[in-house]
Amino acid sequence: MSTIVCAISGQAALEPVFSPKTGHVYEKGLIEKQIENSGKCPVTKEDLTKDDLVPVKGNKSVRPRPATATSVPGMLTLLQSEWDAIMSETFELKSQLDTARKQLSHALYQHDAACRVIARLIRERDMVKAQNQQLQDQLANSSPLPGGAVRQEAEMGVTPQMLQNMQALADSLSKTRKQKHFPELTPLVDIKKFSCAGSHPIHKSTEPGILCVDVHKTDGKRVATGGVDAQVVLVDAEKGTMVQKCTGHSKKVTAVKLHATEDVVVSASQDMTAKVWKCSGGDWTSAYSCTHTVRKHQAEVADVSIHPTGDYFLTCALDKSWAFHDLATGRCVKQFHGESSYPCMKWHPDGMILAAGTQANVVEVWDIKEQKVVASLPGHEGSVEAWKRVSECTSRVAPEP
Repeated sequence: MSTIVCAISGQAALEPVFSPKTGHVYEKGLIEKQIENSGKCPVTKEDLTKDDLVPVKGNKSVRPRPATATSVPGMLTLLQSEWDAIMSETFELKSQLDTARKQLSHALYQHDAACRVIARLIRERDMVKAQNQQLQDQLANSSPLPGGAVRQEAEMGVTPQMLQNMQALADSLSKTRKQKHFPELTPLVDIKKFSCAGSHPIHKSTEPGILCVDVHKTDGKRVATGGVDAQVVLVDAEKGTMVQKCTGHSKKVTAVKLHATEDVVVSASQDMTAKVWKCSGGDWTSAYSCTHTVRKHQAEVADVSIHPTGDYFLTCALDKSWAFHDLATGRCVKQFHGESSYPCMKWHPDGMILAAGTQANVVEVWDIKEQKVVASLPGHEGSVEAWKRVSECTSRVAPEP
């Protein structure tokens, strides 16, 4: 009688079953365990159920002799079967190991990305906390009144001592300026050869746009910009990299001005405020914090200008007023009201007069001593949005929109 050998174990089957689907004979106990574990034939990898198994009838009275007990060739056959089974199992284990490695690599990448996101969120959280604390301090210092109004400190006015200091500087600058010798202007041919040396996205991509730029008077690589994203950004022009961000305004930044001798930036915004930012370290690239917030205006603050002494600055707004402030204390010295809104205003280099562009199509010249308009320059057909001062004379060029 021939021996029925199990396709899984290679041994003689004591309780053989046959699968018409795979064409193999199995030991009933072994194949049922495989079906319970994987639902597939371990030899052909086909889907298999217990209903697919057909019992094979044999003579139970005569137990077949195992192949290992017959002869040397039988033992060799048994060893070959064992070797094949081991190789199959090794291949399956290698496949599982490769799959596990891929899954582990994917999990590690996910973990790294999650850590980066968490770190960014922590930085943003700390930044928001700092801004919130800064805003709370500013609100506490502003002493709110019932009804939501803000208490305004009494204006001390332009004192004789201030005027004396400004006049002394004006006399000194006037003498120095007369001794200056200016080089020849750049030829038009060379100007036509100018090209863009670089473009650097430094403000938020979700709110793109730069509304104002200022270059430091003595350090040309130091640049400040104000953007649509309500941020003031300091840039190193040589490297083309962002150095610091000043966040605190709630609307678009309309003007920025760098102090000539100190690491200070003054900014104006559509949120009706102007802010003084001071560097906390010894280098201009260190972090900046808001030291003073000006809330003297009832409309968009359109422009700022720092006095040549470096001790004062002015703000002008679309509420038909401009104000003169102490830079060290942030206190308003004097607020002046005109007949039209002021989109732009600048000090003369001597610091004794200033000129303001108005929405009434006129350039007003103010004398700081008399504290009134001493000249009006009509001729524009639209609002005067900007003008450029000329240090050697009192003439001005004011563009129309």
